[in-house]
Amino acid sequence: MADLSYYLERVLGTLPKKEDRPFLNFAVEKVGKSGIIVVEAPTGYGKSVISQTVALSALEEGLKCIIAFPLRSLLEDQVSKFRSMLSKLGHDEGNVGVRYMHHPESKYLLRPISLTTVDTFSLTLFGIAPEDLEVALGYYDGTLTRSMGHYLFSRSMALLSDVILDEVHLVSDMTKSLSFLIALIWIAAGHGMRLILMSATIPKALEELLRREGENIGLEFAKFSENPDNRFLEERRAKKYDFSLEKLDNGKFEKILEWLKEGRKEGFRRSIVVFNTVSEAVKFYEIARERLDVEKSRMLLIHSRFTEEDKEEKRRRIEELKKLDEYLIVATQVIEAGVDISSDLFISDLAPASSLIQRLGRFLRYDEKEGKIYLWYEDEKREKYKGVYYLDLLEKTLEFLKEKSVRFHDPESYQPLLNSVYDESSFSLRGSDIREFISIQSTLKNPDMAVEKFIECEGSFVRESSLVPVIPSFSWNENMTTKDVEKHLVPMSLSTVSRIRPREILVVREEDPEKVSKIAVDEKFWQKKVLKKVVSPKFVAFLVDGSYDQEKGLVMRHGESS
Repeated sequence: MADLSYYLERVLGTLPKKEDRPFLNFAVEKVGKSGIIVVEAPTGYGKSVISQTVALSALEEGLKCIIAFPLRSLLEDQVSKFRSMLSKLGHDEGNVGVRYMHHPESKYLLRPISLTTVDTFSLTLFGIAPEDLEVALGYYDGTLTRSMGHYLFSRSMALLSDVILDEVHLVSDMTKSLSFLIALIWIAAGHGMRLILMSATIPKALEELLRREGENIGLEFAKFSENPDNRFLEERRAKKYDFSLEKLDNGKFEKILEWLKEGRKEGFRRSIVVFNTVSEAVKFYEIARERLDVEKSRMLLIHSRFTEEDKEEKRRRIEELKKLDEYLIVATQVIEAGVDISSDLFISDLAPASSLIQRLGRFLRYDEKEGKIYLWYEDEKREKYKGVYYLDLLEKTLEFLKEKSVRFHDPESYQPLLNSVYDESSFSLRGSDIREFISIQSTLKNPDMAVEKFIECEGSFVRESSLVPVIPSFSWNENMTTKDVEKHLVPMSLSTVSRIRPREILVVREEDPEKVSKIAVDEKFWQKKVLKKVVSPKFVAFLVDGSYDQEKGLVMRHGESS
């Protein structure tokens, strides 16, 4: 295998602006010598270059590389960058394939370079890839008797690849996901895989847990603090900005409008406003379009509930906005990762330390020298954050920020914030899950164990709730074909769908698979085995009470808030 530094230089040569980033050389050198490694570097430093380097190495040496992301927005942001890199180096862009809901380019993660979600990767690793999931469930409950056929092939596609998990802090925020991560580390060690875990925000408590769990299997770290890039730090520390922390209850939207107007008067015109819920982001976007003296073409709303086609349009719009000297982006948590944009005026809802640091990676990200940050919190409405964030993490973050100043561009300054907010109690493991995950992967017979665990985990080995397709009632008509419906599908967590309990679903017609029908569901539908009904080949989508707009996305009629 050629030295990874050779591939790093070639990847850097494809970038519009080649910069000397010493830590990338340090990290790549350590990656090349390690089987399992955690790479930690600040937001905006260019960690994705490491993924591209490992991927290029795998491609040219006849191997495979899988890059798994905890968020689809991250994946979607990276696809074009990987393809552009390969094209500039004379490779076919088709070597890169995407695999997640409604994007089956790289079935079984078979392409030389596969970009996928952690969910899809976990299914493939355990032998029940999305391509086989319905068959596996049927085989498990006895409704189908044919051989599974592909489950060993599925596993081998994962085990015989270099695997990179990006933004790994997002795979450690829940007991289930963290247990999967530890199991993956052990599986990788047992099979001699190269596993690279990357993040900008790793609290000391999480680092200690990973070191402890990986102590006997050669887990390595490449930390920015080990080989700091002083020029990068000097550039970041030279940025000047005011930080305001304010309590807002009544008149919140009015105050945010006032901040935006004041900022524009002071010359800060590249603005980002972040809310923790979709409903509030949509409501403020509507108000801003009515009352702010900003061209409508320079305003953009981004959140998770858009169709695939409109998400692609949003990404195109962001690329256009980056070239302008004024714009307003209203967003939810999706902006924390996978959105390459900057601002000089950043206004945000309170979020836990890790999320807040990731968000502010979109502030003074480029060459801007000065700016303003406004962070607000709402004591009287803290209940609304349940289901979005853990309240204790919010409160610890708020307590720290009230007492101490933080330079959000400087790892040495924001690391104490991370270490204060997250302690051992923030990262819990479930030993039984870890043992079962490892056992599933090592059992070379039928996939029953994986399917049973999948059902027990409510449709995801890594997140609290799986994503399912929904379509707003205002978008539906009786003449729609299956392909028509697919263009209108929006992802939503199964837990949210279960909470709002739609009364109807769309299913494929048995007599004509190209057509869909609307059928009513009653309370019995929600009582058990909802997951099995969702993965059935007949199921198409839930019909939810709402409308859809290309600018605003899915809008629930009754103000569903998450």
